[in-house]
Amino acid sequence: MLLVDGLTTVFNLALQLVSWAVIRDVTLLGLLYYFGSWIYHVYEPVPVRAPRKYTLSSETCHGGRQIKIVEPATGKEVTDTIKVMSYTPEEVNECVKKAKKAQVEWGQTSFAERRAVLRDILNAVVDDQDNICRMSAAESGKTVFEAEMGEVLTTCEKIRYLVNHGEDALKPSVRRVPLLLAVKKAWVEYTPMGVIGVIVPYNFPFHNVLSAVVSAIFAGNAAVVKVSEGSVQSKDYLEGLIRKVLAKRGHNPELVVLIAGYGDTGAALVKCPDVNKILFIGSPATGKKIMSAASENLTPVILELGGKDPLVVYPDMHFEHTMDTIIRASFFNCGQNCIASERIYVHHSIYEKVATEMQIRASKLRQGPSLINGKPDEIVDIGAVTMNEQIDLVEGLVKDAVAKGAKVLNGGVREDPSKGRYFQPTVLKDVTHEMRIANEEAFGPVMCLIKFQDDADLIKKVNSIAYGLGGCIFTKDYKKAEDVARKLNSDMVCMNDFGLYYLCQDTPFGGSGESGFGRFNGPEGLREFSRTRLFVTDRFGVPTFAPALVKYPVPANARPVVKELVYFFYGVGIMTKIKAGINAALLMLKK
Repeated sequence: MLLVDGLTTVFNLALQLVSWAVIRDVTLLGLLYYFGSWIYHVYEPVPVRAPRKYTLSSETCHGGRQIKIVEPATGKEVTDTIKVMSYTPEEVNECVKKAKKAQVEWGQTSFAERRAVLRDILNAVVDDQDNICRMSAAESGKTVFEAEMGEVLTTCEKIRYLVNHGEDALKPSVRRVPLLLAVKKAWVEYTPMGVIGVIVPYNFPFHNVLSAVVSAIFAGNAAVVKVSEGSVQSKDYLEGLIRKVLAKRGHNPELVVLIAGYGDTGAALVKCPDVNKILFIGSPATGKKIMSAASENLTPVILELGGKDPLVVYPDMHFEHTMDTIIRASFFNCGQNCIASERIYVHHSIYEKVATEMQIRASKLRQGPSLINGKPDEIVDIGAVTMNEQIDLVEGLVKDAVAKGAKVLNGGVREDPSKGRYFQPTVLKDVTHEMRIANEEAFGPVMCLIKFQDDADLIKKVNSIAYGLGGCIFTKDYKKAEDVARKLNSDMVCMNDFGLYYLCQDTPFGGSGESGFGRFNGPEGLREFSRTRLFVTDRFGVPTFAPALVKYPVPANARPVVKELVYFFYGVGIMTKIKAGINAALLMLKK
């Protein structure tokens, strides 16, 4: 017994030493690879082009009506000091025409040149992140911290991914050919589509624009982006940032255009025959209109239409971590987040405990303007709701829930509009699926606590609505989490954390059902912005001609030979194949 224990101890010690050595060596190799790749991409040679001059599209496009601008966090109208005009349909078409012309040249650039442009954009973002965060907080009402996380960090990671790995997704892909065509080879190439039309919402005015633009141009396209009329203050800044980089590198700055306006402006972009694809991020109702309008020219669309994401809490979860995450998942960016956890499903055995904890934690959240005299105020946790119309919707959903039996544990009140667009962070208990708020996207600071009895009850409730975007599951049992995740109508599920699938830029982002279709991010997202083209040729560079039996006029033995070949290639059993091979050979020898 002592000998066995001694050998076990020695074995475990040796294993530990080997493991640490392996970990050390693998870590070192990983760091060398990472920094080596970074140095290569930073210093890779690119053609030197003569710098160009650039202007802003708003300098020539200002024929529409002026857009009213109100700062959500203060309720202050700044239309007189920040003048933004909507683009007319004629101006939209002209912008697209210019972008199309610029794309012809840009589509011929190498990936090295595109990486150089993206690196310059990344540098500009990093250097000016304080200003970017202030602008985002001012025009959307979010906190400066939320701007740093949701606008700057995510954009930087997006660009880093494209610089380091984007080319891999767009390289030619060799495809298999059947044994019948062994002398042939096939491959797929991903080439630019042309002009990508993009329509984005107001919740992340900086990231929504940059994320779409860098993906589109890295794939060799031009991008014409309609920003939301609810967040237009940074439009010229963003367009100027991108165009300055393009012009300095010697590329046509009109490759990227940011346009502002209302529904008629967006409709003009969608219906423009020179637009080759549309990416729309917004509500299902508007997405259906976009799809209908795009069908006039058979313009393909990607629709990211929001969600009503579930967050599932099992009794064996890590309590503190889970409670912290629920607060963040529900109230980050004042709930104005397509992957916000709007439905919190809690196991019945811990329901009261979780409800009490949420009431306590929500009551401690500090809400208000994140900027005071243009300077960040670090003590604010939650900012404002960007649009008044959204507060109306949230207020109506809460009132409907209360009327049907839900209890307000915290918040539920709309603040004085003269002080800004605020709806208090709200926690609703005893929410059921008979209430509108359990089925409709709120897109605001409301947490809905829903009780479930067992897995069958949970899955039935989660899958009872039409959305299918993301979701989260909290439990220490990872196998159970994965098993349940596969049964949910959520196309993206995160175990024991929230929303990480968006920061993982190598993964496809998107949903199904009322959450839309198509993907952005990851290889799938880049290929969505590309034409998929197939090529087939002779494998050895020598022409291989079709056999006589497939020539016209069709020989008498053609069909019998093909029939035997089907048995030979696809039949079951060795004797069947041998017999078919002999028969095919004899038939082909017949005159």
